[in-house]
Amino acid sequence: MKTGKHKVALLMLLCLMVVGLAGCRNKDYSRSIENGLNAVAENKYQKALTYFDNALTQKPKDAQSQAYRDQTQAYLTTKAKLKSGELKAALTTVDKGSTSQTGPLV
Repeated sequence: MKTGKHKVALLMLLCLMVVGLAGCRNKDYSRSIENGLNAVAENKYQKALTYFDNALTQKPKDAQSQAYRDQTQAYLTTKAKLKSGELKAALTTVDKGSTSQTGPLV
């Protein structure tokens, strides 16, 4: 009898650990999105890109984090194109970044 109770207790503990780990993963994802948006608000776009990449690591098929990442990358690319005098390429990149599913970042 004691062995059966131990197996049930062990199984319950294992289930709780799995649920707990899933919760941690969601917290990491949410924290990455929040930190990315804060970095955008502070004009730290390269840092924001890193946070959005981390969010995609947590949830690889997440449309929101992908859209945030795409917008941030489009901004950085547009900025670089404008700096190098490539106005036409910059306009194309701006259009690409503005067609995301989440709307503007800031």
